[in-house]
Amino acid sequence: MQTKKLVVLGLGARGKIYATYAKTYPEKFDLVAIIENDPDRIEIAKNTYPTAQVFSDYKDFLKAGISADIVAVATQDKDHKEHSIAFMEKGYDLLLEKPIANNKQDCIDIYNASKKYGRKVIICHVLRYTPFYSTVKRVIDSGKLGEVITIHASENVGYYHQAHSFVRGPWQNSKESSPMILAKCCHDMDIIRYLMGEECKKVSSFGDLFYFNSEHAPKNSAEYCSDCKVEDCVFKAQKIYLEQGRDFSSYFTTKELTDENVLQDLKHTQYDKCVYKSNNDVVDHQVTIMQFEKGKTATHTMTAFSKEIYRDLKIHGTKAELVGVIEENWIEIRPYGKEVERIEIDVSKANVGGHMGGDFYMMDGIYKDLNGEKADGVTYLDVSIESHLMSFGAEESRLDGGRPVDIKK
Repeated sequence: MQTKKLVVLGLGARGKIYATYAKTYPEKFDLVAIIENDPDRIEIAKNTYPTAQVFSDYKDFLKAGISADIVAVATQDKDHKEHSIAFMEKGYDLLLEKPIANNKQDCIDIYNASKKYGRKVIICHVLRYTPFYSTVKRVIDSGKLGEVITIHASENVGYYHQAHSFVRGPWQNSKESSPMILAKCCHDMDIIRYLMGEECKKVSSFGDLFYFNSEHAPKNSAEYCSDCKVEDCVFKAQKIYLEQGRDFSSYFTTKELTDENVLQDLKHTQYDKCVYKSNNDVVDHQVTIMQFEKGKTATHTMTAFSKEIYRDLKIHGTKAELVGVIEENWIEIRPYGKEVERIEIDVSKANVGGHMGGDFYMMDGIYKDLNGEKADGVTYLDVSIESHLMSFGAEESRLDGGRPVDIKK
């Protein structure tokens, strides 16, 4: 198979994964260019990926006429429409970060542009590529479960992840980024649709921002954690970024993640804000109910209130049920009247990225797909847009008190 030329637009946390994969596997991807407008990240790009051309403006890249097989669009959600259409117009195929865009119309506009310009757009639904969900899909397709009737999936965001990303961080405000069901859970909507194998016809959803607001602020708490005398708060920023979420510190510092650097660069940033006094409006819990084409059903629960970050899954079929936890890498098939079969999932080969091997296997799958070889999980925008329409429908329902919403492609 041939080496493919890769361009990375946006060298944030996601963009670095794609660039790192190319650096690790140069026989698969030749990283020909990086586009980044942050001065510190530009220096990182030049020092870490010296063979790639670096541009500070995507328009300059487009003028340069550099050949590439795929462009990884890893910019902020609100910029996806502008960037995606501009690159497709110039003839580039895309690996587009999820969500496709932060509103329904932008998603549709990107979809229509892909048809107009005849471009391939692969959406970064990394869960499809994990060994865990790939195994679950193979079990379903084997018939061991009989016909799948209902699915329940839970996304336990983790108290510290919620505090970082959805209270203090880039996805804290649905008007500036995306609603929680889209920003965090479009992965899960996609997986449920993928496993069910049928179109979703109707959704209903309930949820709210219950806890992370001023009503629950401890007495005498300060605006910033660095000034606060409430020492036993589990959401204290200094505790989170030094202990549970040190890697999250890259959102406010480009320095080596030593204790001293983290504490120094954290002070009085948005990531130092009290979680009860931040500019956040996204939900901290949400339940979504889905009805599919043949009357089958699924439910999804998103909650901020979990000790660890994990997703669990239950699938109920006519012959057996399946349960599993992706972070623990096990699945149990529980046939009716027979012995339980336990499957241990191996992710040892995945040496780049995260998502329990999803990033690694996604890039491997895209490499195969670009070379004309069938790869599990690879789907294009025409399928991936369904999960976003489900998410937008769920948010519409939630804001309207749970009223069922029809999903129309």
